[in-house]
Amino acid sequence: MSEKTKNAQAGVMKAAGILVIANFLSSILGYVRDIIISSVFDMSSATDAYNAAFTIPDTIYTILVGGGLSAAFIPVFSGYIAEKKYEDGYRMASTILNIVAIVAAVFCVIGEIFAPQLLPVFVDFSGDHWTPEMIELTVTLTRIMFFQCFFMCLTGICMGILQSYKDFTPPSIGSVLYNITIIGVGVFLLTLGTGIAGFCVGVVTGSIVNLCVQILPIYKHNFKYQRVIDLDHDGVKQFFKLFGPALIGVAVTQLNLIVNRRFASGLDKGILSNMVQAQRIMQLPINIFAYAIAMSIFPTMVEHFATDNMEEYRRDLSLGFRNVTFVILPCAVGIIAIRVPLIRAIYLQGNFSPENVPILATLLAFYCIGMIGYSARQVALQGFYAVKETRTPVAINVFILCLNILLTVIFVRLWGANGIALAYSMAGLASVTTQTFFLHRKVGRINGTEIRDSVLKCAICCAVMFIVTTAGIIIFEHNISVETKTNQLLEVLSLVALGGLTYVMMALVLKMQELTSILAVFKRKFLHR
Repeated sequence: MSEKTKNAQAGVMKAAGILVIANFLSSILGYVRDIIISSVFDMSSATDAYNAAFTIPDTIYTILVGGGLSAAFIPVFSGYIAEKKYEDGYRMASTILNIVAIVAAVFCVIGEIFAPQLLPVFVDFSGDHWTPEMIELTVTLTRIMFFQCFFMCLTGICMGILQSYKDFTPPSIGSVLYNITIIGVGVFLLTLGTGIAGFCVGVVTGSIVNLCVQILPIYKHNFKYQRVIDLDHDGVKQFFKLFGPALIGVAVTQLNLIVNRRFASGLDKGILSNMVQAQRIMQLPINIFAYAIAMSIFPTMVEHFATDNMEEYRRDLSLGFRNVTFVILPCAVGIIAIRVPLIRAIYLQGNFSPENVPILATLLAFYCIGMIGYSARQVALQGFYAVKETRTPVAINVFILCLNILLTVIFVRLWGANGIALAYSMAGLASVTTQTFFLHRKVGRINGTEIRDSVLKCAICCAVMFIVTTAGIIIFEHNISVETKTNQLLEVLSLVALGGLTYVMMALVLKMQELTSILAVFKRKFLHR
């Protein structure tokens, strides 16, 4: 391996490390927020209203900025930076920023006015627990949440500019402060008697704080904002050429979640809240590790494709798939193994009812089946976007949406809420399989033998870890009572340590390259210091 390749991989790992730490802190704080809410309100109609209120604003942000940004903005703006065409880059980025601000403002106004008419499209209010008072609460919370759309959309573009400069620190800090603000404002307003609406106000305040954190670092990179909308600019045209298919693809992906939530909202009281919590726990390793790995290799893959260095591009792609599998597969298997102790330790307190523990734990297990699919999918998507291919992911996402709807309709009649979770997981596994197949056809070989061997070794390690962890649960609960919160937390920490140690030991025995590479980096850092 050349020195240049080593430096590139070191840069990728450094970026991934920053994102992993920040995403971990942000996700943990997000769960602290959820734990506080569930402890105060249980999985009730109020929490159903809170989670339903998130649906439309989150959908707008994800479709408008979340996916299209990485697919279209970063490749174009990064190209101008690489070619040192800074003025063209500033003009292109400023145009996109101004357009997004206008469109987001229009959406916010529409949402504030027509929230009562829009909500029934996304939420099934036919259940008995959706009383007129709860529906009115949902409308009110949705109107509050809509204000965050404007600030989060601007934040998304600012983060794209910083990531194009390979500056991942401000976006990472912003996401942490976002959750801290939600918790602080929500708890403070809760003491004033605002109820669950206080946390919605916290969401809006957190989005403002997040935006402020991004602005100053942009100017430190000498970015020059311009009050202009230049639709004839070549970079703007290229952006929209990439953005159109990406917009459709992200919209289709987001519809998968909407399908899940709409079916869940029509079931019994609290099912929607349980499903949202299970999804968030499942998304935790994806947000912390998979997203970080995928985003950290993306600028490097864009650079390699721009310089026609496809061999290094494929090396990055293979590295991304193998690292995601190495980290995510044991997370999924481990969570399935300790699902009941985990839910009991995190949520069983305050007004959270014990009856919800097995419900939430079972939903979580079904969602974790698809964790590796949705994680590896992140890498495959960045692989497509790096070569400026957005049409193929769109076609795949449309197919996956139809598959998810079909499976959901079938499975919900067989297994209720668990069927919804299983359908979502099956769709995720089908998604990454299809994407990998077509990505291989697009860019050629992606070191498939290395990936296959890595997946096989990971599966062996996870099987041993599952057996050891399950035995650990039996031994612990046979000898120690889990009635107290201290013992519940002690059990989870012990099981996580036992499972992690087992997995690492097995990886060492099998001489897995992913682990030895990580250890080598730490060793070099330690010896250097």
